[in-house]
Amino acid sequence: MLYLSNDVAPSGAAIFCKTHLCRSGPAMRQTAATSLRSEAVPGEASDSVVQRQASNEFVFAVVGHVGSGTSKVATTLNDLLANSSLPGGVFDAEIIKARELIESWARDNGRELPVTSPSDLTTTSRFQDLGDEMRATGDHAIVARRAVMHIRQLRATKQGIGDPGEAPVIPDGTRRAYIIDSIRHPAEVELLRRVYREAFVLIGVVCDAKVRVERLLSNKYTNAGRNDIRKFMDRDAHADERYGQRVSDAFHMADFFVDNTADQYKEDHSPNLDWDINEKLNRLVKIITHTEVTRPTMAETAMYEAHGASLRSACLSRQVGAALIDGDGNIIATGTNEVPKAGGGVYGESFEETGEDHRCAYRATGQFCSNTREQNRIIDEIFEELPELANLDAISKQTRKLQLRASSVGNLIEFSRAVHAEMDALFSAARKGVTTVGTRLFVTTFPCHSCARGIVTAGVDEVQYIEPYPKSLALELHSDAVTVDRRDRDGNEWVAPSRGGKRVKFSVFSGVAPRLYSRAFVKDRSLKDRNTGDYRVGLVDWGTPWDMYRISYVELEAALAKVA
Repeated sequence: MLYLSNDVAPSGAAIFCKTHLCRSGPAMRQTAATSLRSEAVPGEASDSVVQRQASNEFVFAVVGHVGSGTSKVATTLNDLLANSSLPGGVFDAEIIKARELIESWARDNGRELPVTSPSDLTTTSRFQDLGDEMRATGDHAIVARRAVMHIRQLRATKQGIGDPGEAPVIPDGTRRAYIIDSIRHPAEVELLRRVYREAFVLIGVVCDAKVRVERLLSNKYTNAGRNDIRKFMDRDAHADERYGQRVSDAFHMADFFVDNTADQYKEDHSPNLDWDINEKLNRLVKIITHTEVTRPTMAETAMYEAHGASLRSACLSRQVGAALIDGDGNIIATGTNEVPKAGGGVYGESFEETGEDHRCAYRATGQFCSNTREQNRIIDEIFEELPELANLDAISKQTRKLQLRASSVGNLIEFSRAVHAEMDALFSAARKGVTTVGTRLFVTTFPCHSCARGIVTAGVDEVQYIEPYPKSLALELHSDAVTVDRRDRDGNEWVAPSRGGKRVKFSVFSGVAPRLYSRAFVKDRSLKDRNTGDYRVGLVDWGTPWDMYRISYVELEAALAKVA
């Protein structure tokens, strides 16, 4: 129960004062929210809201495929937050290891823990098994749930509360950050995002698959073979079981991406200038703390436009968006995966469009996915033509059909009615008479091999993407024209085809993700002195976009009613 300062509260209860948060006993620190107040009239609604809003806490989580270096990113972020030179003061930061949470659960439930060396692949595989066992109990977010419990206990301990029992542990205004290393399932992201709301930031760690394989072979699991590493990586990315690890699904849910493909140090132990994790994370901290004016990069804006284009799609399978920019960063076309219409373009583009909508979700002949139906028809035909399959019992036949659909055969040919987002963007530019030579394409998903050949043909220099697409054979089929490397075999920097280079570069996007774009770059305060025009970071009346309420909205309603 929470009490206003003029209420009679039992000893030890949390009290919300009209000027700052305090607890009977030792006074708590004045919150950062109070220190950011402008000259508001005492007692007005904004004053009541802000006092109960900013917990001054952040919860970070790191997600990345095995070998990407999530622990390195977590450690670097922890060091940045604890740096005494950080504007606004240091954070009391803590790293929470998912492996330790799993180990704690195993001990609590009488499970056998691995006894081999951490450098043995069987040790990590055993922890994968234990994580699966946890999620198989029915709660796919159970590891994150344990993290939430740990954060609550850490906060209580820091406030001198030994056992908080079932009572809420109210933040005391101290600048704190909790860093979870690392996320392995999308349900964990969903839980943390719903619990910590705007104060939760998910960092996706980008790393080229070839680099990850070599790191795991050379630096971590020296007793494992290449085939063992591949199986290990596949299980980590997308296990067959829904309760298994599904890092690929969680990765594209990130709010901010950093590229850890480059090693921090070269072979001679000198610093590698290509490694910019510290710089990128420092920018993230500046964004969320509003310590200086930070605005989007060209790539961040282009990917935000691509994400916006994806929302136009009514495809029953997925939403994909693309944005094409010229050499100066101007957006010349966008595209989405959608059904083409006669006369040019795709359905749903014009607000003045009249007549029937023939997209799969709206057509009069019935709502269904043509791709799935045609693939099923082909699979049925295979079973009819092969006697050894046709004679199976109904249950075995259905099981085999599902296995066939999940295999490469099920994805061999696409019968979708939709044009892909990349091609829609290129076709849109062509209809406008704008050249696509020397352009850059930003797409929310890695291009398929069909789109890759169109991209190369159109003269695009570079493609940046967020979500990987394992089914794509773009690199295998077009290795002569497409590369994911920033340097060639001789160690020289990649050169764009429009400038004489030989390959189009496909690279993973890094920076502020589209889901965070508007919150990261909104101007929510004055940036100048009204009288002199001099730059200054202004104060806020209603808190920041990153504030997390200490109390629920129903308690806030009651507090506002009390002070009215």
